[in-house]
Amino acid sequence: MTEKLVLDMTAGSRMMWFDKNNPLATFVDKRQMHEELPTGHVIDINPDVVADWTFGLPFEDESYHLVLFAPP
Repeated sequence: MTEKLVLDMTAGSRMMWFDKNNPLATFVDKRQMHEELPTGHVIDINPDVVADWTFGLPFEDESYHLVLFAPP
């Protein structure tokens, strides 16, 4: 199993990721959704962990080498 080095706390639809399934990252968001827009675009929010960072995260301190925080 690959060690997870990066925690993306506000992953959403992973728009900033080139590899949206990067095995080195854990993707967190407070919601799950799949929506197809009239334009044909798809919004897919499917985090590895559903959690809201405002209430704390289910990880031990210093579990990750890098934490990304880019809220909308």
